[in-house]
Amino acid sequence: HHPITLAKTLASLDHLSGGRVSLGVGFGWNTDEMAHHGVPANKRRTVLREHLDAMRALWSEEEASFAGQFVNFGPSWSWPKPVQKRIPVILGAAGTEQSFTWLAKNADAWLTTPTEDGLGEKIELLHRVWREHEREGSPEIIALAGRHDAAQLAQWAELGVTEAVFGLPDRE
Repeated sequence: HHPITLAKTLASLDHLSGGRVSLGVGFGWNTDEMAHHGVPANKRRTVLREHLDAMRALWSEEEASFAGQFVNFGPSWSWPKPVQKRIPVILGAAGTEQSFTWLAKNADAWLTTPTEDGLGEKIELLHRVWREHEREGSPEIIALAGRHDAAQLAQWAELGVTEAVFGLPDRE
């Protein structure tokens, strides 16, 4: 999505909902598709960061402008402003140090991948990287779950998972 129009949509939704919007983002796993939309495979993180930075400028500044490698616009006005001081950003990505470093600099929560394993070690890594970047509090951690498994949910809660999302089966 273009950051100017997405910023307006999200700010309007946040305004109308009384400050309940969160933004889910990802780097884009399908590099061929991303390239078709003008995003070089080796610049996906840069493009996403610039989109977020540009939107945050529109949300927080009376008259915003942005100059980046992939996003550029001159003096612009965008209303309404979000109710929240900072719309929470949830990064869906593999649990790696590279992803967590990007998250600690740019986002607020981690959404696991559907096949994420070794969650305990990855959560420890996320918390370490979070502290190294002097972020306050703890990141939200949202685990993608298959079918309901009470034992797994209890284990995840002990590890620090704050939310679990269940998918609906395509067919039985």
